[in-house]
Amino acid sequence: MQEARRIALALGSNLGDRAATIERAIAELDATPGFVVVDCSPLYVTPPAGGPPQGDYLNGAVLVATALPARDVLARTQAIERSLGRVRPDPVRWGPRTIDIDILWIEGECIDEPGLEVPHPRLEGRVFALRPLLDVAPDAAHPRTGKRYDELPAAHLPITRA
Repeated sequence: MQEARRIALALGSNLGDRAATIERAIAELDATPGFVVVDCSPLYVTPPAGGPPQGDYLNGAVLVATALPARDVLARTQAIERSLGRVRPDPVRWGPRTIDIDILWIEGECIDEPGLEVPHPRLEGRVFALRPLLDVAPDAAHPRTGKRYDELPAAHLPITRA
């Protein structure tokens, strides 16, 4: 088994009681064997990134420490999504959802496999993912290039706190 490392998970919701759903997701992550929740970002209100017309999202991030392999982390986050009403595959691509939990960044790891790409492939251009990531891991950098995420232009775009 590998050593524990930091993993940043994005949390987003735009259906139902968005804040309560995100709070329940964090509680379930914290109760997951092998996970230790280290920090949580504030929540931000953001418009949807693509997809059909839909309501704004609440977005945030949680930093966990775990020694679990990335595939196990993915399986556990998807199980939490299902427990909170998420249906996969999504009926509408980039459509509204009760909860979305994405692996944004794993300290020191790059993964490019079917169904799992880390760092998240669209992380560098999305303020709604970058700002919460930097709230919980201000020193985060791309594991392959060493480029710090706080130096990216999208990290400095305006965003509204909830």
